[in-house]
Amino acid sequence: MTELSGSPGFAPPLAGKKLSRRRAVAFELVATVTLTISLVVAATAVSLGNRSLLERPSAAAPAAPQLDHAQGR
Repeated sequence: MTELSGSPGFAPPLAGKKLSRRRAVAFELVATVTLTISLVVAATAVSLGNRSLLERPSAAAPAAPQLDHAQGR
């Protein structure tokens, strides 16, 4: 009879599992770094946009109309 290898069915060899795990970890690392960079870029764009809106008085919302209390409006 043949010796059993301990991996029944179509299980990949251990070297393949280790390489697959390294690829998954590398992919997660790249995804995390990319997400972090994109969040920093987005936050910078928003803060620059807010600063430019605050510096331009013409872009501010119009003032509310003043009520004339003397005429009872």
